[in-house]
Amino acid sequence: MPAAIVLAGGGPEPVLAPDLPNKAFLSVGGLPLVVRVTQALRQAASVDRILVVGPTGDLAQLLDHSIDLVPGQATMMDNVAAAITRLPGARRALVIAADLPLLTGQAVDRFAALCTGDARCFYPIVPQTAIEGRFPTARKTYVQLTDGVFCGGSAMLFDPSLLDRVRPLVERLVAGRKKPWLLAQLFGWATVMKFAAHTLSIAEIETKAREVTGFPVRAIILDGPELALDVDADRPENLRALRAALEPPGAAPN
Repeated sequence: MPAAIVLAGGGPEPVLAPDLPNKAFLSVGGLPLVVRVTQALRQAASVDRILVVGPTGDLAQLLDHSIDLVPGQATMMDNVAAAITRLPGARRALVIAADLPLLTGQAVDRFAALCTGDARCFYPIVPQTAIEGRFPTARKTYVQLTDGVFCGGSAMLFDPSLLDRVRPLVERLVAGRKKPWLLAQLFGWATVMKFAAHTLSIAEIETKAREVTGFPVRAIILDGPELALDVDADRPENLRALRAALEPPGAAPN
């Protein structure tokens, strides 16, 4: 079973209360986001260890001693690398954002169960209908492929020994979640043209990803929003929709 690395780093944001270190500490449904995510991971049969990367002093006040705390670094992938040093010999690691208030243990287990075959890196994608069917006012950046219209998730399951080779791809994937053309550019101009014409398929992206990294990469289609609908400072409507779903009427936000 893989260890889970929760990314709870970053700095203060103007939309947050001044006493919050970052959005991982924002309360939704009566609990800080990082607590909600770690509780969901505890309920996942596919996860046997949890590491949280971020401001360790603040995290220690919220999380119990069974969770390993890793000091936050400069960038997201630096955070991943710091956590991986605590996992010598691990064959798989689940990297997941701390701002997924809908996350459940069942959703994590569904994703893990679909990560089969010879791929060394798995990335969740979620159909637009799976997001908007439950949260019609939520905003995400969608990509139209021949297989459907999808947004990227905020998680990844991969072989930690391949970090240096997967890092450029992941950094472009993260950038491409809001600027999809950056993802297309990684794979060459022919792919860019097919992307612009909406004639690019998931299989073609996987083939190109393998060419870039040198190992098999697979996109996993999920049928729910749990690993994709995050709290984004640029999209307050998402937070409003999530609070409406998870909090009783009249609850006071922080």
